[in-house]
Amino acid sequence: MKRFVPLLLAGILLLIFQTTWLSYFPIQRIRPDVLLIFALYLAFFFPPILGGILAFFIGYLMDVFSGNTLGFYTFSRTLVFFATQFSKERFYLEGFSFQFLFAFIFSILEGGLLFILINGLEPVSFGNLYSSLFTFLLPQSFCTGLACPLLFFIFQKAASVLFRQPEQGINARG
Repeated sequence: MKRFVPLLLAGILLLIFQTTWLSYFPIQRIRPDVLLIFALYLAFFFPPILGGILAFFIGYLMDVFSGNTLGFYTFSRTLVFFATQFSKERFYLEGFSFQFLFAFIFSILEGGLLFILINGLEPVSFGNLYSSLFTFLLPQSFCTGLACPLLFFIFQKAASVLFRQPEQGINARG
């Protein structure tokens, strides 16, 4: 519980940041998905139960505040979290190119999943699919990939400050 509440508050602050400040970009298509990056970070650095519950709550809060059909982001963020948990041992996270590529791929996969879910409820033509893919999904995925290494660094520094373990050395015991 000691680790859950600060991470949930960080997720809420990132949701506020993403929905308010990032919406003022002059080009709306060029906005990183900060909460997707946070879900990826949770998958890489936190255990499955804690991170899965946080990814679920973050997705649920996105659903509540987006006004779309309830459950899309809840499902997709939880699925992205567990897919990343499953595949994290197979990749090396320490480089800019890997972090960029990983966030880019998962952003495209999540966007495709959301499009399939939305298309299942309200079918649209495939002509709209291609225009949406090239005008919205690829630029946003690219920006998400570019922002990922910087945000991973910021999240790692914040986590080291928040969850600092007291040292148990000779000097600490007196």
